[in-house]
Amino acid sequence: MSVWATGLLLAEPGPVVTQSSQPVRNLIWVIGDGLGPELAGFWMQGVRQGALSGYPQKKSALEQLFDSGSQGIFFTDTATTVVTDSAAAATQMASGKRSVPGYIGLDAQGRSVPTLLEIAKQHGKAVGIISDTYVTDATPAGFTAHTTSRRQKMEIARQQLALEPEVILGGGLKYFSTGENKDLLKQARRQGYQTVFDKKALQKVRGGKVLGLFDKKAMPMSVEMPFHSKLPSLALQTQKALEVLDASVNGFVLLVEAGKIDWAAHENDMGATLAEMRVLDQVLDVVRTYADTHPGTLLYLNADHDTGLGSFTYRVLNPQEALSRSEQGEVLYDGDTSYASFDTYRLLEKQRYSLYALRQKLNTYPAEKRTRQRLEKEFSQALGYPLDMSSFQNLQDIPGLFVQLNRQYGIVWATQTHSSSLLLSVAYGPQQQLFKGVYHNTDILSKIKKAFGWGEN
Repeated sequence: MSVWATGLLLAEPGPVVTQSSQPVRNLIWVIGDGLGPELAGFWMQGVRQGALSGYPQKKSALEQLFDSGSQGIFFTDTATTVVTDSAAAATQMASGKRSVPGYIGLDAQGRSVPTLLEIAKQHGKAVGIISDTYVTDATPAGFTAHTTSRRQKMEIARQQLALEPEVILGGGLKYFSTGENKDLLKQARRQGYQTVFDKKALQKVRGGKVLGLFDKKAMPMSVEMPFHSKLPSLALQTQKALEVLDASVNGFVLLVEAGKIDWAAHENDMGATLAEMRVLDQVLDVVRTYADTHPGTLLYLNADHDTGLGSFTYRVLNPQEALSRSEQGEVLYDGDTSYASFDTYRLLEKQRYSLYALRQKLNTYPAEKRTRQRLEKEFSQALGYPLDMSSFQNLQDIPGLFVQLNRQYGIVWATQTHSSSLLLSVAYGPQQQLFKGVYHNTDILSKIKKAFGWGEN
């Protein structure tokens, strides 16, 4: 049996799980919201070559998982669109049915469809959801509720309690305690939930059902978590969830969303993205350890969609030189060209505040206060190192300042929204071979049913 000690989940020794025909007892599904293949590569390369702290062996948990698991790639298109949102993506993954953007737990015709967690409970499994955004956000909602709009968070909260997952952890307290849901916490306690609101209270939980809501809205961006010492990390929430769910006699299904990769990428904020990828990696360490010591546990990692298409790029430092070249294919090669430096990873790792928070602050300044001196002070404080902005142009154009910052890093983003990029997946543990190859996100549920031995009905 698992025990809680010194903040770590300690388990009795057991055999290491490998690919086999062994039936699955437990499923841990980790979703990196917005985790496109370019961001996975960005993180793994940073650990390998960027001298990121905490990785003396230069190998991330993400890379280790890809090394030992069964890899797949999959499409995310919806019933009517090439590009998806988190609501349709979660619904399609959870139900195996095509949906449309905005819908939660409904197919494209607006009909309620059974989700993985509902099916798991019918088979006697304990279930849990964790999100470092809010528990009523689109991804966890797609597994636990049925609404015509992802914005119906009050209704989603009520439906989540009606489903009665054994574990609900994340942000979103206001959707359980205000307005039409002002008495929802009381209802949760009547249903047998322990309600906890900070790290200390979570650590005291020893079993039973737990509802942990650690922020009124979403939990803070990970670059800013050092300023919120009373809040549990996503890894800590996952450890506690596994301790609670481990007591289930019939096994469990746990959904863990690393949701703020998406938020950082929407802002084209690579420093914040780096911090969110580190959080994901810490979660993978926790769940991989659990899987290795609990036979019958399948670990599945994927994303709901790609966000941003952000990556390092190379660039000509002398635009006039580039304009002077005439042959196709030679325009951006050789000469005064920057191919980006691994030193950039160490600069990104210093970041202390999200660029979203910085942008909101700068937008409050009247134009006359947006001096180079003032801007350098604010940027330097947010980035965690002195930034020289002498080469920056048009200091009154706040969005343009962030584009110029990315250009200085050698980073380019294609969009601030989602793309239709193929996504990566990896399965680790019994039946992992079912998740190899190319598939669509509506195929995932049938693979999970087969892994559990549930059949298609």
